[in-house]
Amino acid sequence: MSAEISTAANSTGNSTIDTLFLGAPADVQGQAGIQLRAFVLNIAVNLSLFTAAILLFFLLKSSAIGRRIYQPKNYLVQDRLRVEAVPTNPITWLRRIFSIRDDELILKCGLDGYFFIRFLRAIIIIFVPLMIIVVTVLLPINYNKGKGNNPRVTPDGERGRWDVAGLDTLSWQNIDPAKTHRYWAHAVCAILVVSWALYRIYVEKVNFIVVRQRFLTSPEHRLKASAKTILVTNIPSEYRSKEALEALYDVFVDNDDRSRLTVWVNRNYKSLRTLVARRGSLRHALEKEELRILRLINKNHRNGHHAALGANQTAEKTYPDLPLLDDEHDMYFMQVRKLLARAFDQDCSEETQLWRNYLKSSTASQLSLIRGKDEDWQPASIFKFWASGEKRRAPKIAWLRSEVARLTTRIDALLTRLDDEELFPKQNSAFIQFDRQMAAHMACSLVSHNKAGRMSPRFLEVAPHEVIWANMGVTSWGRFIRTCIALVLFAGMLLLWSIPTGIFTSLSQLASLSYSVSWLAWLGRWPHWILGLISGPLSSILLALLIQLVVPALTRKLAVLVGAPTRSKRELITQDFYFTFLFIELVLLTAVSASVVKIVPLIIDDPVGIPNLLATNIPTSANYFFNYLIVQSLGFSGSILFQYLRILYITLIWPWFTQTPREEAWLQTTIPHQMWGNVYSLFTNFAVIAYRHNYYYVQRNKVDTHGLLFNNALKQLFAGIYVMEIALIGLFLLVRDVQENVACKSQAIVVIILLILTAAAHFVMERHLRPLYEFLPVTVEDSAVDAERRAFITRDDDFETPPERPEHEKYTSSADAAGSETSPAKTLDGSSAIPEQEKSMSTTAHNARSALTRLRRETTARITEMQIHLPELPNISRRREVADQLSAAIAGYPDELTDLSPDERAAQLKAAFQDPVTREPAPVVWIPQDPAGVSEDALRQARKYGRYLQYSNAGAYLTAKNKCEVTQPAPDTRPDWLLDWVL
Repeated sequence: MSAEISTAANSTGNSTIDTLFLGAPADVQGQAGIQLRAFVLNIAVNLSLFTAAILLFFLLKSSAIGRRIYQPKNYLVQDRLRVEAVPTNPITWLRRIFSIRDDELILKCGLDGYFFIRFLRAIIIIFVPLMIIVVTVLLPINYNKGKGNNPRVTPDGERGRWDVAGLDTLSWQNIDPAKTHRYWAHAVCAILVVSWALYRIYVEKVNFIVVRQRFLTSPEHRLKASAKTILVTNIPSEYRSKEALEALYDVFVDNDDRSRLTVWVNRNYKSLRTLVARRGSLRHALEKEELRILRLINKNHRNGHHAALGANQTAEKTYPDLPLLDDEHDMYFMQVRKLLARAFDQDCSEETQLWRNYLKSSTASQLSLIRGKDEDWQPASIFKFWASGEKRRAPKIAWLRSEVARLTTRIDALLTRLDDEELFPKQNSAFIQFDRQMAAHMACSLVSHNKAGRMSPRFLEVAPHEVIWANMGVTSWGRFIRTCIALVLFAGMLLLWSIPTGIFTSLSQLASLSYSVSWLAWLGRWPHWILGLISGPLSSILLALLIQLVVPALTRKLAVLVGAPTRSKRELITQDFYFTFLFIELVLLTAVSASVVKIVPLIIDDPVGIPNLLATNIPTSANYFFNYLIVQSLGFSGSILFQYLRILYITLIWPWFTQTPREEAWLQTTIPHQMWGNVYSLFTNFAVIAYRHNYYYVQRNKVDTHGLLFNNALKQLFAGIYVMEIALIGLFLLVRDVQENVACKSQAIVVIILLILTAAAHFVMERHLRPLYEFLPVTVEDSAVDAERRAFITRDDDFETPPERPEHEKYTSSADAAGSETSPAKTLDGSSAIPEQEKSMSTTAHNARSALTRLRRETTARITEMQIHLPELPNISRRREVADQLSAAIAGYPDELTDLSPDERAAQLKAAFQDPVTREPAPVVWIPQDPAGVSEDALRQARKYGRYLQYSNAGAYLTAKNKCEVTQPAPDTRPDWLLDWVL
């Protein structure tokens, strides 16, 4: 045992402060000093980072870039969601942050945002009293007359010092073996901790149920399509039709009236989705090429090199109209192919194009093309050297135009055959919409099929924009296989991340390693402040970055691989994956790694004293968690508020890349969406201010589980309770008295009983409350119906009142409803009733596209009236003016169902849960207006492709610095894009 004992020293000369900061002499003193230096350095470094982040936040928040980063919801969202500007006074800002009402927070941030703030508050309520108990009760008991203050006497009578010093004198292992009765304080505190935590968890769960039910039964929410719709999966083949599903679920509507049901049987539109994605990527490439040419020409134009245009170049040339889509597909393709080929040839050879007067042929990008078997020109590839066929060279811009037009014709042809069983087979899932919310909850809660696993699982509150359409056809066996693959990959992640985690954790024990491992003795010659910096802030920051930068994205991919049908379900699965990862890597592995590097050398020297070594050294791993929590509470909180990554991206990284108007509009209009799956699992109590600011002023909630993540987080708190109890049982059984006997059997038995009672309370709580987590009770239906009637009793009348909503007359006019250009039907007649014989996917998609076409015209007209291109103003003033125009343009889009006419609303709701690729709008190539007039010429040249290639330069401008400036979203933006949040 003498190997554990330091050289004897006179302990009477050590004061309380000396013992805490210096501990024992020799190696123990050195280790304690390094530990304290690491702790103090960690606080200093992270406090400095936090202070710098707060100061920079207040300096930048009112600037032009700060307005975009720190308060975009002040101008980049629809009017009903806009918030006031961030107060300039820090005290006023803090007062405003903490004065936000719960109902206001729910309206602006959604239930998940509200419940996360509530979760932070709940954690503070749980841990502040516990902190008081620890500071006032346990720390004095641990420290007073403990091992760090008294000499150690072995059974042989040999005197020495305990290997306890520094911060360890405040912890569990400092209690003297002669005073093991003090461990009763730990047992009693454990009972208080568990009891208080269980009580608060129960209170929060009850509050969660009340708030969630109140939100789900609010009149505004009941109006949403998602409130009355369920997703049914694993449907057997005999029920994969609208008629069969209506016959099965009509028992949940009044009088078995099937007209009150709307059924969408999902189909596999993978081939159509591939074409749409291909067309989108080519449109992006075409916009980049157009912008490249525009910049080159305008650079020459500003330098005084003007092109001399003849009369034949300035005159606008007319082109024949391409035929509309015909039911006879062969004839259609023959006609369109000829005209597109003629347009492509003209584009390649026509010398009247303005860009040819500025650029040499060698300057413009050229492509080597080869004619394929389908008679279409495709770029030649060196990897397909065996390919044979006619070859030619053509301008890249001409080929891109031709290819976008060609793909549009193919997509248009497929849009008329959406009900073709051979092209688009039915999948084993369907959306069913009922006439009222309670019917959906009843249908989802009851068993639908007499065979196990059929027509299950079912999902409620599925918003159309949250659906992961690629997972709609996953079978039960497919989901099982996917889950197994995901678990194997997850296990591989754990093994892969365990290596750097162990390394970073070992860095926190450099002091111990330098004294206990002989081949690392050279570390002892390093200055103590360097060892403290490495073992303190550096190791903690590296570990925080390791588990926060990449892991959330990977776990989210695993959730999709498992087969999550919606984004909200994906976040729930991500939360489980990420919590498990953190629990294993950050809690278990870190605790073991921090202890093993110190224990293993001691066990080798004294294998007989293993219990004492474990009891003494395992609790010391808590020192590493102290450092990590400081990083989380200070450094992480400051980074959340300051958002340094977004600042670097927008100010330094983005300007280096070519920004098309579409990319610039995306950068300027996209508001960060909070992905909740990795937030609940990793947070800090001190970040409550930062989170409240971001949720209220910065982020919006596109994916909302309606608080289910909060309930998941509360359940995950039990993991911490169970680990604490199991660890206490083990530590109590490792405690030895002076005679080396087990000294805390009674305390261990008490905690074992506490563990059993905790499990029983957990089981009873879940069994008692689980039915209320997701489904609404019948008792709330009557009050919800009354509230809805009071709120919306005159809403339909408002649509027909011209003085209040005159624009609806324009919406419902059938004279200007030209219908979709991509469908065989000619017009949408304006009536809300859809003929019974036209209940097909093609007709539903056509009606929705027609409504969107009319709505886009009206929206474009409103935005055009607002657009006034600004003169060249000073940079800061101009940036703010442009942002205001962009804000006004966004406000011109409808953001509520009540903004639509009855017919438009009916068309949207009828197609709400149909795959959005079936109503994808035709793309518009968006290029900026320029002084040389090249964009206007490009618009004229594109007309030769007819309606299959659309160009626009509205709301985009090329500045004197050849940068794109936008004052509106892209012209082909769906006019109902803001309605995603209300369906």
